[in-house]
This record gives sequence, C-alpha cells and structure tokens, in this order.
Amino acid sequence: MIALKKLPIYIREFGLGAGVMIFAAVEIAIRQCSGRIIPLSVPGYAEKIFIRDSVADRSTFWQCLVQRQYDIKRFPQCAHLVAHYNEILRQGKVPLIIDCGGNIGLAAIWFAREFPKANIISIEPDDANLEIFQFNIRAFKERITIIKGGIWNKRGSLKIINPESGAAAFRVVYSEESHTQGAISAYTIDDLCLLAGSDNPLIVKLDIEGSQAQLFSSDTEWVGRTDLITLELDDWLLPWQGTSRNFFSCLSSYPFDYLLGGESIFCFRDNISLLRKPPGPVEEAADV
Repeated sequence: MIALKKLPIYIREFGLGAGVMIFAAVEIAIRQCSGRIIPLSVPGYAEKIFIRDSVADRSTFWQCLVQRQYDIKRFPQCAHLVAHYNEILRQGKVPLIIDCGGNIGLAAIWFAREFPKANIISIEPDDANLEIFQFNIRAFKERITIIKGGIWNKRGSLKIINPESGAAAFRVVYSEESHTQGAISAYTIDDLCLLAGSDNPLIVKLDIEGSQAQLFSSDTEWVGRTDLITLELDDWLLPWQGTSRNFFSCLSSYPFDYLLGGESIFCFRDNISLLRKPPGPVEEAADV
C-alpha cells in the first residue's frame, strides 16, 4: 500500500505507460528476487539505467529521477546560474560540475543531461557502486569522469568505517595507513579542479555522509569560486556531532542564497557581474 502511493508520481514524471512499468520494476517486482540487476528504460535517457535489487538503489532512483532532487530549475536563482554557464561557453571554456558521493551515477547523469556541454567529475569510494556507475553513464561517457576515492580537505588516504551500512550510506575517515587493504585515496576539490583543467566549478554536489565536517574545516578557497554548492545534510543521521557547522560557518563568509529542496540544501553564489547580463536558456539543452 505504501508503494502504491508513489504510482501517481511515477506517472506524472514518465507518462502513463512508462510510469506504470518503471513503478512496477522499481517498487514491486524488484522486491521479489534478491541480488539481481534491473535495467530500466527511462524516458529522456538514451541508454538503459541500471539499479540493483536493494533498498539503497531503489531510494536513489526515487530521489534522483522520480522526485528530481537535483532539478534546480524550480529555484529563481537558477537563471543566474544558467547565465554563467552560457557565459563560460561563450568564452570557449567547458563548465565543470563536481559530483562528490557519486553512488551509482544517477545524479551525474541528471546533471549531464541538464547541462549538455558541461564536463562532470564524479568521485565514489565503493567498488560495487562504481561497477553500476559505469553502466549508467554509457550515453555520457565522453563527459563524465569517474574517480575511485573520497573527498576531503587534504590529500592522503581514507577508509570506509561502516561497510555493512548499505551502498548509499558509506562513511569514511582519514587513515595514516595508505598501503593497507581497503585504503581509498583522498582528494580535495582543488585536486578535482586540476584534473578537469578548471579553477571555477559551476556546481559542486555533496552527498558525503558527514565528511563535510572535515571538507569545510580548512582549504576552502574553492567555495568562493563555485556558483552552486548543494549538500545533503546529515545531522539527522549523526546527532550532536556538528557535521554541518563548518559548512555553514564557511559559506557565511560568501554571498550565497540558501534554498531547501528534498533532503538537500542548495546554495547559489551571488556573482555581481552576472547581474548585468540577461539570463538565457541553457544552450542546446535536452528536452526534459
């Protein structure tokens, strides 16, 4: 009965026929055969999208592609962001989107479709997630770069401390033992910018299970060069650990507008120079 309440939303997003079929595959049939991988034909995407038979993947699909968690067109500040996206293209440069906590790639392909001339770097620590990720980006593989690792405020090594928690909830801590089994490389935002050949990310998306406490504790100059930072807050998961305090302390030093959408906060930087330019549509954007 709970799943049936979602059916109208699937139909609204994908149409009657596709909506019912995707609903049945994700919310009903998937529960009947543990361990399988489900291919989904989703309107608006050229290639099939794959999810595993798991609560984590089902929830990720629901949030990213049904509820459209990262649909920023609903915010008036998006016109400002689009203006800067188009200005970057007019300068002959390639806009950069950084996806931290890539999971199985659904946020990455969402942004790839919404910003069809942007490059995306996605970082994810888990091998099993990365395997599905590779399948999901086939239509965008020229523009999406996947890196195995975790985001931090300094280089080094990380390790997953809750491997039993599920594919969408892995948490990492800094480790001095870089050569031990299971060690994961730690990257900074500036490291990823360097790899992409861009100093100014258009968007930095963060779904990093509390690691924002460290990410925003030092070396945060990149914040002032980023047009949109979106973060999934984790204080509900980690009560009284203050995982969001450094984030708010850091961003308060810059001119951001803050908006809430689903489980995320969307922080749009006020770039004064763009206010003098009339916003326009995303160039060559796909139909959504």
